[in-house]
Amino acid sequence: MTPPRTVKEVQRLTGRVAALGRFVSRSAERCLPFFATLKKPKDFLWSAQCQQAFEELKHLLASPPLLTKPHQGELLYLYLAVSPVAVSLVLVRKESKLQKPVYYTSRVLRGAETRYSKLEKTAYALVVSAQRLRPYFQAHTIAVLTDQPVKQILQRSDRAGRTTKWAIELGEFDIEYRPRPAIKAQTLADFIVECTVPDEPEARPAPAEQTPSPIWTLHVDGSSNSGEYEALVAGLKLARELGVKDLRAFSDSQLVVNQILGDFEAREPTMQEYFRKVRDLTSALNSFHIQYIARTENSRADQLSKLASSRMSELPKAAALEYLQRPSTEEPESTLCIEAEPSWTDELISYLRDDVLPSDEREARRVKRLATRYIWYEGNLYRRSFTSPLLRCLRSSEADYAIREVHEGICGSHLGERALAHKILRQGYYWPTLQKDTLDFVQKCDRCQRNASIQRRPSALLTSISSPWPFAQWGIDILGPFPLATGQRKFIVVAIDYFTKWVEAEPLARITEQKMWDFVWKSIICRFGLPRILISDNGRQFDNARFRETTFRVPTGETSFNLTYGTEAVIPLEVGLPSSRVEHFDASSSSLQLRNNLDLVEEVREAARVRMAKYQQRTAQYYNARVKIKSFREGDLVLRRAGPPNRPSRGSWPRTGKDPTGSHVSSDPELTS
Repeated sequence: MTPPRTVKEVQRLTGRVAALGRFVSRSAERCLPFFATLKKPKDFLWSAQCQQAFEELKHLLASPPLLTKPHQGELLYLYLAVSPVAVSLVLVRKESKLQKPVYYTSRVLRGAETRYSKLEKTAYALVVSAQRLRPYFQAHTIAVLTDQPVKQILQRSDRAGRTTKWAIELGEFDIEYRPRPAIKAQTLADFIVECTVPDEPEARPAPAEQTPSPIWTLHVDGSSNSGEYEALVAGLKLARELGVKDLRAFSDSQLVVNQILGDFEAREPTMQEYFRKVRDLTSALNSFHIQYIARTENSRADQLSKLASSRMSELPKAAALEYLQRPSTEEPESTLCIEAEPSWTDELISYLRDDVLPSDEREARRVKRLATRYIWYEGNLYRRSFTSPLLRCLRSSEADYAIREVHEGICGSHLGERALAHKILRQGYYWPTLQKDTLDFVQKCDRCQRNASIQRRPSALLTSISSPWPFAQWGIDILGPFPLATGQRKFIVVAIDYFTKWVEAEPLARITEQKMWDFVWKSIICRFGLPRILISDNGRQFDNARFRETTFRVPTGETSFNLTYGTEAVIPLEVGLPSSRVEHFDASSSSLQLRNNLDLVEEVREAARVRMAKYQQRTAQYYNARVKIKSFREGDLVLRRAGPPNRPSRGSWPRTGKDPTGSHVSSDPELTS
């Protein structure tokens, strides 16, 4: 192979190396001299550095490493290496106590990536490997072998930006972090040695230019020796919260100062407890000095001690007061809560705190994926939020208390379920069933149920009824009772055509089946022909044998007469005004045809049965979509809507029975309301 002489040949060379990148370790870093020549195509120069890289590449390709194929479910190991300009990695597997490579890959750093710290470059190399070797990461458990604390930087509570993005991206894979052991393969050893970069020296200022940490000054005073100690303990606690490392205290109590310095002995039990308390607080400081001063030199602290015993109205606004319920030497009473039932936080805490995973592989991967959004910080589990830095994770008992306090506590306002859940999130708390628990709590809240607004929205969708042609579809209803008219008539039966809106009406004294049949026969059938559909919401006046036998049923698609006798009934009109089937009626063959129809009626009935099943299925599907199940058991307390007593109905049909808005609990456990 001859060295490239043109830019085109260099491009061809880099393309071939990229195609063989799986077999070449640090391929990106080896091609850096070639990339440098491509930046200035007009001034092409094949330098000595390019020639050296070309010779190394030829030597490497002359004896390429032998790659192996991993087995299904096998544990794979990943070595990471970084340099100032590139990141490299190799995926290996163990076979007979030897490590054999599976895949090499590398990437050149660009722009801001070159300014990452060494630890961030290592984490970025892991992200690059997960992107390029995704099939291996999805099918195998990957053990990352590195000498950098990659796991710690990805699980830090104060991380932000790219590290958070990397942690979420890596959360879907089963990744373990282990320290790097001894290399058991010469090829891998060459890979690690070549990629090892000396640590960047830290810029340390000269000793003469070092600036010492500031020394804080504390003035304390009290009305007694115990008060002097209390003031000193309060000041030490404040210094600890501020992160003070060097502190100098001044006090006008000789006893307190000399006891702390060791010149005096603390004999009283109270003084001994205060002395031990001060020693514990000062042990965390780099340096602590206490000095006695006269009361005249400690005037500001003396004024504060006097103001503390004065009235609140006389205190300046800048003065901060703290009322102690007990001496600081007494430990506050604490309650240890022990939950016998397992909590949803147990697996996450075990993994984040103790690095313990469930034995089941699927559960372990699930916990790892969830753990990317949680952190263990100062003894509590927190979840990263999109609206606030951290949300404290609560157990079931703590969640019940949080809901009750926010909903109906001293600052509660009986919010709805959605507003209640959002307020709990804003307060900094979280658990997985937050929305469901708030909904259940609001539905069980007595005050919310008694004072809630009554829902007046319609309970069903609008159903439009259309007619295909005039007088084919009629709607019939009965109005009344009205004031008595002639002939004791007090009801009106009305029929309206859906297409033309034509109205037919007749007054009635009584509502009977015969009256309805006569009205339909005289006012509709004899005047406008046989209708296709009759619609009514009333009772037995229309739903009777005479109407049913000669009317097509929606579930079956056939008339009852046809399903029974195998032919359609002949109405009296067809006898007076013969129709085509009456005129061409052959009495001699009628009996045979009726028998033939009876032989075929089974097929008609089977088709009707199939249509019936489909109709019932559609009806059930439509009805169940609107059902909101309410179940009651005997002894349950229910609410009945409060309102004025029901007035007598003025409509067509007076109401009978109870108010439909009321709830009734029956002794039958199967009855629901």
